[in-house]
This record gives sequence, C-alpha cells and structure tokens, in this order.
Amino acid sequence: MRFRGLLIPVAVVMAAAAAAFVIGPNSPERNRAIGFAAGVCAAGAFAAWFAALLPATSAAGRVAAPLAAVSLRIFPALVALGWLQARGASLRAAGADRFLVGFYLAMLAAEVIRAIMETRGGARSRGNDEVI
Repeated sequence: MRFRGLLIPVAVVMAAAAAAFVIGPNSPERNRAIGFAAGVCAAGAFAAWFAALLPATSAAGRVAAPLAAVSLRIFPALVALGWLQARGASLRAAGADRFLVGFYLAMLAAEVIRAIMETRGGARSRGNDEVI
C-alpha cells in the first residue's frame, strides 16, 4: 500500500492530538498550541512521504531519497521550535513546544516500528531467524 508511509505517522499524530485535547484543560490558547504542533508534524510527515515516492534513477538517488525524507520530516519541527523560541511567545506559553516534541517523538516511534516490521522478513534478516 503506497499510502502506508503517510497514513501511519499522520494517524499517530492525530491520535496524540486527540488525546491531548481530551486529557488536558480546554482553553483556546492550548487548543491553538495543539493544532499548531499537530499541523507541523503532519506537514513534515506528508513532505517526507512525498519525497520517498519520487523514483530514484541512479544509485545516488537511492541514497539521497531516504536522506531527503528524513530531512523533510525533521526540519519543519526544528524550524517551528526555533520560531516558537524567537517569535511564538503566546504559543510557547500554551505549551506548543512540548506538544511539538511529544507529537514528533510519537510519530518517530511509529515510523521506527513500521520500518522494523516492513524489513522483518527481508533478505537481510533471513540468516538471523535461526534458533541456537
């Protein structure tokens, strides 16, 4: 399924955002902070997924594509954290920086688990399945 690389991280971010909406106190500032953090993480996930879809025509392209995907996933969050420190005082006071880090870490954990599950039966791991 081509959309698995997009659906899993976005679903994790949206589930974390829904949990943050339900668990904490309801205030407009806090809700804006949650929406901001979820939007940044979802945008990074979409950009990384789109970069991974582009076909690589050479060996260098096959190396550069995963690096571009990782960069496109992490840089929006890093830029948003920098902006929150420099200009986003109201969102930072509402906890957007903590939500951003939490949502990103949840998305990263889901991506790591997905990558492990997808490569579990691959050619590289066949020799490791033997029980000694």
